[in-house]
Amino acid sequence: MPDRPSPRVAWIMRKPRSLGNFSIETSYRTMGDAWPSDSPRPEIHTASRFTSGILDRLAIWNEVRQLDHPVLHITGDIHFAAIGLHHRPVVLTIHDLGMLEEGSALKRRLKRWFWLTLPLRSCDRLIAVSETTRQDILRRTDYPEDQILVIPSVISPTFRKRATDPSHPAPRVLHIGLADNKNLERHAEALAGLKVHLRIIGEPSTNQVAMLEGHGIEFSTASKLSEEELQEEYAAADVLLFCSTLEGYGMPIIEAQTIGVPVVTSDRSPMRETAGDGAVLANPDDAPSIREAVLRVLKEDGFKAGLVAKGHINAAACSAEQSAQLHAELYRALMSED
Repeated sequence: MPDRPSPRVAWIMRKPRSLGNFSIETSYRTMGDAWPSDSPRPEIHTASRFTSGILDRLAIWNEVRQLDHPVLHITGDIHFAAIGLHHRPVVLTIHDLGMLEEGSALKRRLKRWFWLTLPLRSCDRLIAVSETTRQDILRRTDYPEDQILVIPSVISPTFRKRATDPSHPAPRVLHIGLADNKNLERHAEALAGLKVHLRIIGEPSTNQVAMLEGHGIEFSTASKLSEEELQEEYAAADVLLFCSTLEGYGMPIIEAQTIGVPVVTSDRSPMRETAGDGAVLANPDDAPSIREAVLRVLKEDGFKAGLVAKGHINAAACSAEQSAQLHAELYRALMSED
């Protein structure tokens, strides 16, 4: 078998933290494993530092400038690394822009400048992981619409269909993440008084623990999980409760559907588009709406089985091979233009 051509594209990734979400890195590594044989597989460059301050960010910015690949693709999060890269094609994947709404007015202006305005001046193409993210980019910027591609993220092959459904004394409701948008307080309000166990992936703050106890919620936590351990958490769940208020894509929806866990998520973009027909939708701002959706899954066995079947079909459409092919075509087009 002939050797593949040497890589002409660098995938630039943030340095992963021990406690955090690794969906960006997982998505691109999974695509790499499904890369078309007639194209050079991109080479991964992981930033040597965390983005913990100005000096660290300057060091990452300088690292990227030293790379000699003809195409540079910043896969997410460290958008600032694209600033000033005008001498070769640059691609930036944008997962969501919700972080631009966080913090003081001054902090929001600085983030908008260094994570959006300046980086986009150097980018030849943008990849948005959902139509919602694409529309958000267009709303916030004057970046050319025809240079933004929508390519969904993909999940790790670690996530696989579970062999059997769980059996617990009380149904286990899985909640993932503890940022404000993950909506833990509204979830707790919705579950108050129900005979369920809330399984939280993350490390709740003192205030969050007090809030859960105030609602009389039986709960337990787990954090710093490997992909295999997260697979086990999904497989042990009776329902994924993911009524987030803001997402770029909503990867846990696809992970749960792949494993066979019924999903309750937000009747809001992009969650409803990501979920397809394989979820019950609820108003994330309304605890009774969330409660009704959870009870429907837990009490209606036939409905639950149909939901799981539809979820499998929806998740199967998120193909690593298809996403890899779309990326490879993009790189070929950029190199032919250069």
